[in-house]
Amino acid sequence: MNQDAARVSVPKWQGKIAKKFEPQPRYLIPVLQYLQHEAGYLPPNAMSAAARYLGVSEAKVYGVASFYAQFHFEPKGRHIITVCRGTACHVRGSGALLNDLERKLGIRAGETTKDMEFSLETVACFGSCALAPVVVSDEKVHGRQTSATAIRMVDAVASNGASGAKPPKGKSPKGKTKKSAGSGRR
Repeated sequence: MNQDAARVSVPKWQGKIAKKFEPQPRYLIPVLQYLQHEAGYLPPNAMSAAARYLGVSEAKVYGVASFYAQFHFEPKGRHIITVCRGTACHVRGSGALLNDLERKLGIRAGETTKDMEFSLETVACFGSCALAPVVVSDEKVHGRQTSATAIRMVDAVASNGASGAKPPKGKSPKGKTKKSAGSGRR
């Protein structure tokens, strides 16, 4: 994410857009996706630049951006933790799990920590009801979570800078290469 995205001028944003897109209103959604990818969110100057470059009103740009859940207007943390609030997850304790994550991170759902490390979000249904309750950390799905396992996952992300990922194949957790037990098909 570009921390200085809000300070980029409208003409500079227009120049960035012009390098990738023709000035046609039909490119509004791809332009918004590009801007969000570049900035990490949709800063006001980038939105104004999109409107001017594409020849549409700012109201249209904001209307489209606010309609789609993929777009956001505030910077997000380096790590995004999403808790499913669907029926199966709710019945299996996602409410308490969410409360415990809010306490752990010191933020409420929909907010980002002051250090920009974590954003905590919810989703109406992730679609993995058999794994309820589900928590997604940096796009990695973690099923059958409890408050304790979710907090351990956040701790792992905080200490590793990864989403609690396992070491690469062939590496032990201490970074030493594992010896192969055999190399052939059976």
